[in-house]
Amino acid sequence: MQLRIDSLVDRPGHEKRRAVAIGNFDGVHLGHARLLEACVEAGRRLGFVPTALTFDPHPATVVSDRGAPPRIQTLRSRRRLLREAGIEDLVQLGFDAAVARLSPAEFVEQALVQGMRAGCVVVGHGFRFGAARAGDVETLRDLGRGRFETVEVPTLEDSLGRVSSSRIRDALLRGDLVEAERFLGRPYEIEGLVIHGDHRGKAMGFPTANVDLEGVSALKRGVYAADGFIEGEAAVRRAAVNLGVRPTFGGEVARLEAHFQGFEGDLYGRSVRLVFLSRLRDERRFDSVEDLKAQLAADVKAAERAKSRVPRSA
Repeated sequence: MQLRIDSLVDRPGHEKRRAVAIGNFDGVHLGHARLLEACVEAGRRLGFVPTALTFDPHPATVVSDRGAPPRIQTLRSRRRLLREAGIEDLVQLGFDAAVARLSPAEFVEQALVQGMRAGCVVVGHGFRFGAARAGDVETLRDLGRGRFETVEVPTLEDSLGRVSSSRIRDALLRGDLVEAERFLGRPYEIEGLVIHGDHRGKAMGFPTANVDLEGVSALKRGVYAADGFIEGEAAVRRAAVNLGVRPTFGGEVARLEAHFQGFEGDLYGRSVRLVFLSRLRDERRFDSVEDLKAQLAADVKAAERAKSRVPRSA
């Protein structure tokens, strides 16, 4: 069984026992926050390392004909938010057909007891695991008796039902940043490394940073205003952000490009974080490069007018 341990804090102690919160944690939303808080509390109470156990790839990639749902955030974002929640280790279980066939008892023995030395396991209400989702919270409690403590965290709900990653995806795919923020508990953001693109923006007078999406696809294409954090810089910079295929140039693959106002220099290989403020317009094809340049200038001005959601220094 493939377990990849990613330490989120600079500390020794991987041999210690763990308080383990199980979930995909895509978005690290308000419902996840309850689970993580319970995990950190259990770790503190029992002297265990608070750890998040997630799966890569998403289990639906293996067990569902529909494949995995659109990804909300990059792993870089997830790591940071888990660390900020008090989680010290992120363990990614390589999910494949062999893992999918494990019975609940086999999963507990191989992944939790032997693989992670779990002393406490924290799950949400309705948690299911094992082949054909045969195991539930009571199964976990029975299998763990005498070996680890099981903590079940109540579901966070609003008037329309459970707060979930699915509802956040639905909101983002509509371009509804306000609805997504309600479930996330913070503005939506994307964090990633700057990679090389087509270099067209600089030639048109609007240099952009091409941000590695790491498979993130749960956001409606279009132009957005964002507050940008650049690795190594204290100041927050306003950004006009385009997510799309660049139809004016016949593009086919969606890219995320951010124009940071007032920035001059090389961003390649540096990490940037974009906190989305508002949606400015849909993606569209322009008849000429000059028309596109005029629209880009208007987008930059519109982004300047967007109301900031974070302090102007970081």
